[in-house]
Amino acid sequence: MDIYINEIKYEDDTLKCYVENDLTNKTLISTEQMIVDSDNFTIIYILDDGEEYIRTHFVSETWEMLARYYNKTVTVNDQVELKEFFTELDVLLDNIKDNSNYGKEFEGKIVETFTI
Repeated sequence: MDIYINEIKYEDDTLKCYVENDLTNKTLISTEQMIVDSDNFTIIYILDDGEEYIRTHFVSETWEMLARYYNKTVTVNDQVELKEFFTELDVLLDNIKDNSNYGKEFEGKIVETFTI
């Protein structure tokens, strides 16, 4: 299942991310794993609901908020904390920088947004 972050607010020292999908009937567990979809310019945090993995997409329009509030707590729909979000993001950023496997445009956008 794919869900897309469509709004981010910074409140109470937390980056509160929201998706349109109704997740209230799901018990979501952080997997502490991230991947990217460099073709579609998304950073993806993986959640598990016990039956399937849920790919939570952070499209490039949300990256500036992630960069501005780096190392804050990140939640989705006030329901689940994305544990180790910035630790995993650091690993990705280190791997993306100077790595042509992600594509020049994707790498450039990452480097520019996160100033790495």
